[in-house]
Amino acid sequence: MFYWRTIMPRIARPIDFFRVWSPEMAYVLGYWWADGCMYIKPSTTAHEVKFASKDRVHLDLIAQVIGQIHHTRPVTKGSDCYDMAYCSKEMYNDLLALGGTPHKSRTTTMPEVPRHLLPHFVRGCVDGDGTLVWNGDRPVVQLYSASSALLAGLGEEVAAVTGIPAPHIVANRELYYIKWSTIRAKCLAAWLYVEHPGLALERKAAIAATFLHWQPKKRPERGTITEEMRVQFCAYLPPQE
Repeated sequence: MFYWRTIMPRIARPIDFFRVWSPEMAYVLGYWWADGCMYIKPSTTAHEVKFASKDRVHLDLIAQVIGQIHHTRPVTKGSDCYDMAYCSKEMYNDLLALGGTPHKSRTTTMPEVPRHLLPHFVRGCVDGDGTLVWNGDRPVVQLYSASSALLAGLGEEVAAVTGIPAPHIVANRELYYIKWSTIRAKCLAAWLYVEHPGLALERKAAIAATFLHWQPKKRPERGTITEEMRVQFCAYLPPQE
């Protein structure tokens, strides 16, 4: 049973949510890093932190975890995309201390995340601005960003912890993306959604679960599966011949 189904009723949290590392904080930080913003309103000098998503229920879940007073509303009238905003100078400054910046889309880099919490941060990024899809009969995990530096840093961190090689960065119009496919996508999905359960977007976790049943039709090419992957993901890999 996944965490989002068993979460307790909303409990008020202190303003220091982004000051104390935890699986929930790492996930929410990743979700914001991928698809959030921060700014100071010129007219009032109010400090705002925003999350955006088409998944209103998931935004409500994140709000429940943060436990702060917030406002959620459609981006525009009739829109199926929602903004969730926090007016908090403390939260704004805490995100600054972690490496967040206003107008971060093209300039953001990979923050320093404790290694044991990296899967929660990366899962937040994938839930915020990534996809888990089937390309024909092959599982694929993709992550998008306007910052190639973020994707490079994230891919390297994942490789260092899991042994799954960092993908090449691909330019796609005004965005960049990295892509894991076949056995590497399966192992990554297992690492993100099964081996380290926690907050997750339900529909993406459901797709990740289907990846676990996939097996390659032929022996993977030499180098596709690293020795580190064999150690960490032996339960998900085809037997060695």
